[in-house]
Amino acid sequence: MDMVAHAEINNLSFVYADENEYALQHISLSIQKGEFIALAGGSGSGKTTLLKHFKKELLPIGTRSGEIFYDDVLLEEVPDLLSAQEIGMVFQNPENQLVMDTVIQELAFSLENIGLPSQIIQKRIAELISFLGFQDLLHQSVHTLSGGQKQLVNLAAVLVMQPKLLLLDEPTAQLDPIAAKEFLGLLKRINEELGITIVLSEHRLDEVIPLATRVICMDNGRIVYDGSPKTVIANMWEVEKFRPFIPQIPRLFLEWDVEDIPFTVREAQMKLNNFSDISYVNEPIAQSEKREVILSAEHISFQYEKNSPLILRDLTVSIEKGKWVALVGKNGTGKSTLLTILAGLQKARRGKVKWNGKVIHKIDSKERFKRIGYVSQHPYYHFTFDTVWEEVYERARELYGEQGKEIAEDMLKQFWLHSLKERHPHDCSGGEQQLLALCTTLLSKPTLLLLDEPTKGLDPWKKERVGELFRKLQKKGTTIVMATHDIEFAAKYVDQCMMLFDGAVIMNDAPKEFFSGNFFYTTSINRFIRKELPYALTWEDVYEACPNDMLHS
Repeated sequence: MDMVAHAEINNLSFVYADENEYALQHISLSIQKGEFIALAGGSGSGKTTLLKHFKKELLPIGTRSGEIFYDDVLLEEVPDLLSAQEIGMVFQNPENQLVMDTVIQELAFSLENIGLPSQIIQKRIAELISFLGFQDLLHQSVHTLSGGQKQLVNLAAVLVMQPKLLLLDEPTAQLDPIAAKEFLGLLKRINEELGITIVLSEHRLDEVIPLATRVICMDNGRIVYDGSPKTVIANMWEVEKFRPFIPQIPRLFLEWDVEDIPFTVREAQMKLNNFSDISYVNEPIAQSEKREVILSAEHISFQYEKNSPLILRDLTVSIEKGKWVALVGKNGTGKSTLLTILAGLQKARRGKVKWNGKVIHKIDSKERFKRIGYVSQHPYYHFTFDTVWEEVYERARELYGEQGKEIAEDMLKQFWLHSLKERHPHDCSGGEQQLLALCTTLLSKPTLLLLDEPTKGLDPWKKERVGELFRKLQKKGTTIVMATHDIEFAAKYVDQCMMLFDGAVIMNDAPKEFFSGNFFYTTSINRFIRKELPYALTWEDVYEACPNDMLHS
């Protein structure tokens, strides 16, 4: 007897209103109860659009053909109450789903909306909190929570409805590596212990692939691969453009041409025991030359309200000209606040910031705005026009006059935004918004870039291109300071890493020394092979030390 699919899509195609290109093309798939599905693919490949098609309240506006079923019922015929209770969705930005003041109000909100009596609401919240284990947050204001805590509350607010199908759109994009790992581990527990079906779109495949029972890879609105994680990763390996999407550990073993590729650190270390050709290498670390200090923060302390806790406390930091510096650390440690103070957008309560030897607030604001490029972790804060084209063209015209149109066209092509010219910036994906904010910021050719999570929402291929672009700017003398949770990106590209904790910089070193000295806050490759190659941070580092021919000789 054939099982009835939990959710099913038959030959779905979709075009957004006022656009010509298909966002989804001939999609057919069946989802069984209890599956944990990872959606992979590039930015704009259709992952978010596909997820929204499983919940009728979120169906995007446009032209569609094909059929969508939930438990053998056409989606549009699923009762509103059933859809609200049984199909839940968690989005990328933790801020966007929170509507109430406190955690307990947030959890009760949806239950009140469906008319449950207070006794049942209380029972459901109590049971859920016991399962998730965050009793200490229950009466806190949601505005005081860290990014990881906010996303946990978003997940809890969906789970309290007791859903059967859980959809998640890059839920860890704004979380630090440890919070992301905890969040994904909780999803696996929910899947295994509660039997909830999970469909998860995520660029952090290193952590997701080992949890998934099935991987679906999308490209240009189509499903190109669909199967077990090992089968799909092997298929992606055969196509050059998909190779950057493969997580670091399986990528290394595929480069080594090893059968039965591992996905986790433990599996990789067990495989490593079969090889005798990798031995301890004590790499000499090149000392970089001291350069001129272009930006400094001296004894900075900052708090948002007079009686609120200090976000930054007596922080002192120097940034050398032409360096690329990464600020890392948990959500809520002050990275974003420090960037806004360095940019002159906020004033420290104590201490001063100097740029080129001048106090930042004494520099003419027009000059500062032109020469210091700042991109917020919320790129949509930068947008003021109704189309992508206007955002870029109006800024280019302001800077370059009649040449602005040609320059705007070139920049849109450089940032893969040309096909989105007529789209409203707020209708773009998170990665596309990130690229648009970078594009408009770089138009003025700033000599100092202050970037808050610049790779957030970008697929691995675009991330590599952005990394190469930043390196080119660096060679021309641009200084870059970025706050990031993207450990692999920082390990591969930056010159210097600083860790913030309790409002101060507690670690400051070159990437190899910085990450090799960490036990938790390091790359999966370093955790896997640090005994043999203590300074290896990426698969390229390991392969360079031990290429395929050496391994199999």
